[in-house]
Amino acid sequence: MSSIRRWYLFAVCAVSLQSVAWAAIVLLRGLLNPRLQADFELISVQIAVIINGLPIFLWHWGRARDHFVNQAVDGVVDVGPAPIYLYLMLLGLIGPIVANAITLLLALYHTILGSSSKLLPNGMDSSEAIISSVVALLVLSILSLYFRRQEREEFDLDSKESQGSVADVRRGYLFLLSITGLSLTIYSLIGLLNWILSQLFVDQTVTALTSAAAIVGNEVARLLVGLILWQLSWGRAQSFYHSGLRDEQGSSVRKLYLYSLVFVGSLAVVTTTATVLAGVLRAWLGLVNDGEIRIAVSSIIGFGIVWSYHAFVLHHDAKLAPNAYKEAQIRRIYRYLLATIGFAVVLVGLGGVIDVIIRMIFEQRLGNLLREQVANVSAALMAGLPIWLLSWRKIQEASKADNDLAKLERTSSVRKVYIYFFLFVATMTVLASGVAIISQLLNIFLGNSSTDNLANLLAHAISYSLIAVAVWLYHRAILNEDRIHNIDDQKQVGMNGVRVVIFMPDADDIGVSLNSTLGLQFPEITIALTYRAEDLADLSATDVVIAYSDDISAVANTKSRKLIIPSIPSHEWNFIGASSRSTQSQIKDCMNALRQIVSGEEIKPSRRLSGCVLAALIVVGAVILFQFVMSFIMFVTGM
Repeated sequence: MSSIRRWYLFAVCAVSLQSVAWAAIVLLRGLLNPRLQADFELISVQIAVIINGLPIFLWHWGRARDHFVNQAVDGVVDVGPAPIYLYLMLLGLIGPIVANAITLLLALYHTILGSSSKLLPNGMDSSEAIISSVVALLVLSILSLYFRRQEREEFDLDSKESQGSVADVRRGYLFLLSITGLSLTIYSLIGLLNWILSQLFVDQTVTALTSAAAIVGNEVARLLVGLILWQLSWGRAQSFYHSGLRDEQGSSVRKLYLYSLVFVGSLAVVTTTATVLAGVLRAWLGLVNDGEIRIAVSSIIGFGIVWSYHAFVLHHDAKLAPNAYKEAQIRRIYRYLLATIGFAVVLVGLGGVIDVIIRMIFEQRLGNLLREQVANVSAALMAGLPIWLLSWRKIQEASKADNDLAKLERTSSVRKVYIYFFLFVATMTVLASGVAIISQLLNIFLGNSSTDNLANLLAHAISYSLIAVAVWLYHRAILNEDRIHNIDDQKQVGMNGVRVVIFMPDADDIGVSLNSTLGLQFPEITIALTYRAEDLADLSATDVVIAYSDDISAVANTKSRKLIIPSIPSHEWNFIGASSRSTQSQIKDCMNALRQIVSGEEIKPSRRLSGCVLAALIVVGAVILFQFVMSFIMFVTGM
């Protein structure tokens, strides 16, 4: 069956089944409670939807199921649109189930309290809401159970082999449900804590339960439903991960999910903590505090739970990593996330401190505005500095340790992105501040400047310039230190006696290019170009042989590591699934693999984007970069 036809069949099945399901829900609600009955024209429409939609679904579903799984080769399942249809249908059913479950809990809650509150926008009372939600839950749950059964029948969920696109789509489905349930849980918990703190510390009295029904009922209902949804989806994702499934162990989606929640949780905790500290310092300085500390405290507790739990999961994943390199990688990304957040908050605080000092010199007094700024910047320093110091100290200890992991730490992409990000921010700050300072000085010299706000503008620009220069010098020094250590590591590798043999003819273009290029890149490693089998006899397990695929038999019995370059002897030969590579690309691949061997890393091919995707990313990145630079310049210059 063609792929386009399968997409057509599954699209028709999705639309027709959803239409029939909701038509049945509307009709059942009207039968069970006449007050929920729609007008006659709407009833006739729902009946027509069922009469027409059900046969259309059954006919198309029967043909779609005949080719639900297209083929399975070596345990890798290629299913086309099937898993997308299956999990999208489950998402489309679970979403309304969550909404109706919340409505049902609210209705039961109001029924127990004897409240006459209207629960839904259309004005239903408690009994009507119970009937409406129960009918929807019954129909949608039956369909959900049916599709869960389809999932178990069509996909081998217990397989330890790669499941291809099935695992990818299922993983996205579970994490989407998980983050939805977690969001409901955390925001409901924050709302409930905010109400409790308000009753205890603001009103000084605890109000009657009936008067708090609207607040407590909504938050508790969402909290329970969100907690159940999160636990079911996240628990299932965890069971797949711990069952030894190969796809789950190396999942990038799982890592993105965990790191994103750690980033959001830690960022919210740090910034909200700074807000609380600023409020305390404002009160200490005799200023009026307009903020609600109880809201900030509730947010710190809620997002602190998100941060601490997912940090614990990352720590546990690191312990279960198959090797020390994977464990270090998991910890490294987590630490750099915290270091980025902490250092960004610290920079804001430092810039504010210098800004205050300069403005105090100009104004010769400490007014309310300056005292409020003192409170804000001091709070930023107090909140961000511990986070940055703790994480950055661990990062630096790992990079300076006397082991192979330290080499990976210094050469990791995460470290380079972190360092160059702050170098970029520092450079842009100097650029923007320099523009502001020079333009104001030129205006003064030419007599076209107003001196009303000149001191504030200059103080703002000078303070950020000083901070930016210090940040640039510090991170530049770190880069130089890493470079020196990397040179020492390469010398150490050379002293260990590693040899690289390029097993190719002397006149071969790739062999000659490899010999000269590798000699420049790895000057401390012995590199030899030879095509004699006797030169391979004394190679050890630490040595490396680079050869064409035609010469696999000649190098197969050596003890060394082997890097094989695909070669096609004639036009009758083709490598399936492997695109043809230019000479320069093959040389780069060899250099990358050799660098990974020297560093003790797992050998992985460098991933390359297609020309269209790369061009699109460059355009999008340029637009975002331009907007960031222009906004930053306007912020620093005060324009």
